Amino acid sequence: MNYYSTQGWIYITFSIIATLLSMSLNLYLEGPGLYLIAYIVYLLVIALTAYNITCLTTGECHIWSWIVSLLSTLPMLSTIALSIYIMIYGKSV
Repeated sequence: MNYYSTQGWIYITFSIIATLLSMSLNLYLEGPGLYLIAYIVYLLVIALTAYNITCLTTGECHIWSWIVSLLSTLPMLSTIALSIYIMIYGKSV
């Protein structure tokens, strides 16, 4: 149970409570639907974010830091590539 830091566990607790509340409100208002799959995927995102918080607070996550660095630069690189495409071809995508 000590895999996540205290901050990670606090995030997991609040996020799961908020997700369950949102899911129950959606079920009440909309009925069951495909968005339930999104909630299941979101539970995985909660675990990944808690791992990220744990890495930030405890350290020793060298591979994860490279993954986060790559993921944070991808939007910048895609924006540059899109700008160059628009400059060369003169069209918006």
